[in-house]
Amino acid sequence: MENKLELLLPTLKTLPDVIESYISNIPTDILDNKRNDNAWTVREHIYHIASIQEMLLNRINIINETVNPKIEPFFPDKQIKLSGIYLSIRDAFNVYKTFRDKQVAVLQTLTPNDYNKQARHGEYIQYNIPVIVNHMIFHEYWHMYRIEEIWLTKDEYFQ
Repeated sequence: MENKLELLLPTLKTLPDVIESYISNIPTDILDNKRNDNAWTVREHIYHIASIQEMLLNRINIINETVNPKIEPFFPDKQIKLSGIYLSIRDAFNVYKTFRDKQVAVLQTLTPNDYNKQARHGEYIQYNIPVIVNHMIFHEYWHMYRIEEIWLTKDEYFQ
């Protein structure tokens, strides 16, 4: 998998600010709306994104620092209730940005060999830092798409 870090890093670096800017447009009375009992709210999407950043940094560090690294799968359904893990959206964004800065700092130190080092992961046939970086970007944009649905899609569309 040929993924040059210099192409991905600017997006990874700025994504928390992009998402925060977008979220700032959403009226606060919509942050806790649910489309159905199984759906997440805008707040829960943001809290989820923030809450997994430490785990992602740990994965980057494990791959970087370990011989023959093994990564344990993560299942968000087993995660604690999202709505109460931060005091506010602001607090969640502070956590998100703090860990993103740490992630970027580690990524900037990697050699090409470090960057392409393979790890074992129970869910994936290939797992390395390029996969993690791409996954982080795609995952966060996927949540943004879901947030946009909550905010902008007319309710009758979901019935």
